[in-house]
Amino acid sequence: MRRFLVSALCLALASNCASDGLQTHSTPDPIAASPASADAIRGVHNVGITVSDIDATLAFYSRAVSYELIDRRTIPASDVPGSILDQRDGEIEIALVRTPTLFLRLFDMDPDNAAPPNRRPATGPGYTHICFQSPADAPKYDRFKEIGLDILSRGDGPVDLGGYGVTYAYGFDPDGIMIEMEQVERRLIEASGYMGQQRLNHASWVTHVANVTADKASMVDFYRAILGHGPKREIPPTKRKTFDDVVDIDDIEISASWFDIGNIQLELWHYVSPPTPLSTDPRTLDEIGYNGFAFEVTDLAGTLARLEAEGIKPVTGIFDLGGWQIAYIRDPEGNLVAFQQRDVEQPDLSIEDLRWFAKTRSPEA
Repeated sequence: MRRFLVSALCLALASNCASDGLQTHSTPDPIAASPASADAIRGVHNVGITVSDIDATLAFYSRAVSYELIDRRTIPASDVPGSILDQRDGEIEIALVRTPTLFLRLFDMDPDNAAPPNRRPATGPGYTHICFQSPADAPKYDRFKEIGLDILSRGDGPVDLGGYGVTYAYGFDPDGIMIEMEQVERRLIEASGYMGQQRLNHASWVTHVANVTADKASMVDFYRAILGHGPKREIPPTKRKTFDDVVDIDDIEISASWFDIGNIQLELWHYVSPPTPLSTDPRTLDEIGYNGFAFEVTDLAGTLARLEAEGIKPVTGIFDLGGWQIAYIRDPEGNLVAFQQRDVEQPDLSIEDLRWFAKTRSPEA
């Protein structure tokens, strides 16, 4: 935890340093609430993605995977706190999309003008991709390639990392936003019991969101404090030729940790070689690409109070975003993480029934 607190202090200093040319903001008032338990966090409600054109994004993905528009609205940009949005003139458009395992929140910061594509490197830093899994006998890799996904991985098909029944590939959508495609042999899906049964009700599903970090140990400490448990699985620094093929970079060495968050997993990658750059610049919602993700919680104020006691300070107060009560924090490397109050009046918009990976919290690895 000491490592996390040092990184967080460095980030806090960077984010409030006028000499760096960064916008300064007042610290939100402390949360006046009793701390909630970690079990108030039920899973990841949505991954936030800033796109150039919501219509174009909906059209592209719905040709390949389940991608159901649930809600769409325009709000004044000034409704979003300046600590997480730089461009606050005019209006922004927000859409909520349902997938079989979680929701996606699409942002268009300038609905009248399409922003240029923005490709983030696979080596990070920051949020690099979400992963669509599908059965190997009905692979979504083929469909994404047909509709024009720009495949990053080498070869004519997805990469078999180790002969254990799963293949992998990365590719970029028209906005330059990267996704991963995993194809899983049906026997492996069926062998996973309840989770497998739920998966096979769908043609594909989102299985994780990835954050590539320069200091994985600090990031693991950070999420252990948030979730109340450690990673479900970790791998030490590892080199393998097939890793090179997936990301189209020679001689890579990587380590990773996976947190089970109920409905999906959080995947933390660190590139030892080439090294993941350390970022201390506070990220905002403005840039095309993945801009954060939101935990669904049953007690928003209590969760924020617990995190403040752990030394994790919010960068916004609780505010309304597209009809949801929400607040943001930043991780040790400046990435946005949100906590969103469950709407008890709209249970169909909760992820509670999508907690396929675990009925209870993961044990320590």
